[in-house]
Formats: sequence, C-alpha cells, structure tokens
Amino acid sequence: MEEVKHNKTAVVHVLGCKVNQAEAAAMARLLGLQGYSVEPDASNPDLIVVNTCCVTSRAEGKSRRLVHRLAEDHPRARLIVTGCLAEVHPESISGLSEDQQVLGASQKDRFAKLISEATPGLAEVELPGESSSYPFGDLAAASPQGRARAYLKVQDGCSQGCAYCIVPRARGASRSLRPERAIEYAQDMEASGFAEIVLTGIHLGTYGSDLEPRLLLEDLLERLLDACPTVRFRLSSVEPQEITLRLIELVGRHPRVCRHFHIPMQSGHDGILARMGRPYDATFIVELVERIFQTSPEACVGMDIMVGFPGEDDRAFEQTRSLIEQLEPAYLHVFPFSPRPGTPAASFRPHVPREEAQARVEGLRALSAALRKSFYERFIGKVLVAVPEKSGASPDGVITARTDNYIPVKVVVERERQSEKQFRVRIEKIVRNEVWGKA
Repeated sequence: MEEVKHNKTAVVHVLGCKVNQAEAAAMARLLGLQGYSVEPDASNPDLIVVNTCCVTSRAEGKSRRLVHRLAEDHPRARLIVTGCLAEVHPESISGLSEDQQVLGASQKDRFAKLISEATPGLAEVELPGESSSYPFGDLAAASPQGRARAYLKVQDGCSQGCAYCIVPRARGASRSLRPERAIEYAQDMEASGFAEIVLTGIHLGTYGSDLEPRLLLEDLLERLLDACPTVRFRLSSVEPQEITLRLIELVGRHPRVCRHFHIPMQSGHDGILARMGRPYDATFIVELVERIFQTSPEACVGMDIMVGFPGEDDRAFEQTRSLIEQLEPAYLHVFPFSPRPGTPAASFRPHVPREEAQARVEGLRALSAALRKSFYERFIGKVLVAVPEKSGASPDGVITARTDNYIPVKVVVERERQSEKQFRVRIEKIVRNEVWGKA
C-alpha cells in the first residue's frame, strides 16, 4: 500500500488474546500507511478502532462498555468496531454514532479498503455474519515501534467445537496463512531488527490443515528457521493433541526455538474433559508433559485451567489440582467457566455455585504463584539468552528482558548496550517475586 500524507490522528484499542493484539498492531500499521498518526493517548482522535473480544461474558461486557464509552466521549470521530463481538453480537455495538462501521471477524481483510475510502461512512461492507467463506484475514504483519518481540498471525478460526466455546461462531473454521507469505512477513520483521517472533493463531496447532499441499505447524517452523537466520521463534498456545513428538524434538534441539509450551489443559478430570468436548484424557496430558521435560528439562510449560465447569464437584476439582501438583508446570492461567449463549455448555447442569468457583480460582492462582517462584529459583546461577520486552531502558538503566523459557528478568544495562536486541543473562536473585540478572 502506497503511503498517504495527511494530519489526522487515530487510536487503536484492543481487548482479548494475542491474535487480537497481532491484528491490532497490523491495523495500526495500515493506518500509518494511510497517513494517520496513531497515538494511544490521543485526546481528540479523528478515527477510533476497537478490536473486540467475547470469549467470556466478562470480556464481552468489557468490549461493549468500551465501545459505548468511546462513542459517547468522541461523537465526531469515525468509529470502526471489529473483532469477535462485532461478529457474534453486532447489534449490541451498532448505531452509536453517525460515522460508524462494524466489521465482523470475517471482514477484517477489508480494513485497508475501508480506511482508504474517500468518503467516510459510505464504504460498502458486508454485514457481520453474512460471509460463509471466512477468508483468512490477512492484514499483513506489523512491526510495532519500541519492541524487540513481534507477533505473527499465521492461523485463524477453529473447527474443534468445544462445548463451552463461542470462537468457532466468531472466527469461523480453521484456515492458514500461506507459508510463502508467512516467510515474507517474518523476513521483514527480522530486517526491521526484531529478535523474537511469536507465532500466533486461534487454533495454532491446526496450521496448514486447509492448505494444498497440506502442511503441519512444524513444517512452517522449519521453513521459517531456514529463511530467517538470526531471529528466534516462540509458539503461542498449542492444543495438547497437536503437540507432536516432532514438534517437541524441534524445540529441544534447535537453539532458536524457544523452550516454551503453553498448553490449554482446562481440566485434569476425565469426566469433565469429556463433557467439555476435549479430545484427550488426563493420562494423555501426563505422558505429554513428561515427554516435553525428557526432551527439554529446562522448558517452561504453562497451562490454561477452566474452573467451575458444570458438573465439576469437589472430587473432580481436587483431581485437577492433584494433577497440576504432579506435573509442576511453571505457571497457570486460571479462569472461571462463563456460560456463552449459543454453546452447548450454556444449558449444562448442575451449576457450580459462584462463590465455590471463585474460591477454586483463588486456590489455583495461589498454587500458580508458588509454581512460578519454584520455577524461577531453579535457574539462579544459570546463564540464559533473553530478549528485551521493549527497546530502551528505564531512567535507572533497568531493562526487562524475556528468556527463551519465558522468565522475565530485570537487568541493569550500560547505556552503550541498551540498543542490543539480545543478552546473555546470568540469573542472580529473586526480589519480591521479581527475577534479577546480570548481563
């Protein structure tokens, strides 16, 4: 896209997952190419973009309130609302201002055309939900300023159909970015100076299943490693059944693949997993995590855990807790079950009382804090490779960097080294749950 010059300002708001963040960064880049000055704190923007989320009732409410507040606070600004809420419940965020467009998740690929329209408000855009094809929303890759790590969205949509999840309705079936385009974007990121690229997707492990010829995620990763000789790659969340032995071995043997697996386990009880529609059992999880640690003993393994799913009694919850304690992951992302209208689980019974579910959430979050501290302590005295979270240091010369196995380390760096994109860091101590190291 040829760059356009004018003096308008824009602000991009994003809620939800890493895929949404990657898309929002790409939208900001497209706005810049159209001549907008993208300012996160603009007090009187000409254009506002909101990339919404509705994975939980809480996320949907937060997205809806934000859109309504922005429309009320900035009645003269052009307002573009996109994302999952715009696909699932467009009526809840429509008609709020005279110059507003709602782009469902399936129409995000039209964003560049929409913002280039000479006459705002008259763009011909399909109503959310009308598209049955759900093309891959290729917004191109973004190179966010002031960062050493970038997100590259290579997959979208989900065909798994878990009982609790609205995402297949919001995002459509699984589909993939073609490998040659992914390589092109990754090479651009590497040329721009990024030291780490995080591969993201809604159902990342199904990458390539819709392509011809069919590919696997590890095929893409190997091609990216060959095409980009200096940058390192990190995988975002991958479903347990799609973490193959070949993928585990690739992470274990290649120095530029981060030793980090984020696994959405959800529950450690076979009956609850079956009700959720998850295609594995607790034994599978145990064998998977053991295989990861056998290949990469210093790997970071994180887990998503859903608490309070209908039918989760005390015994089922304690089995989940016991399994977590047995596996000793590095951290947990714990969240309560949120019934989503339109999903099978919305009608499941019996409900877990809200107070009980919240108590379980708090208990597992406390366990997560203890697991995280224990994981960090294992590396005191060891040297790891870390990439800064953002470019530059604080006034006192402190940089927060992220090791390949996902440890955030605070390092005091001399001024002449503060532009470096990668450090070898010796982990020295933990102070008030913060890891400190020496570069």
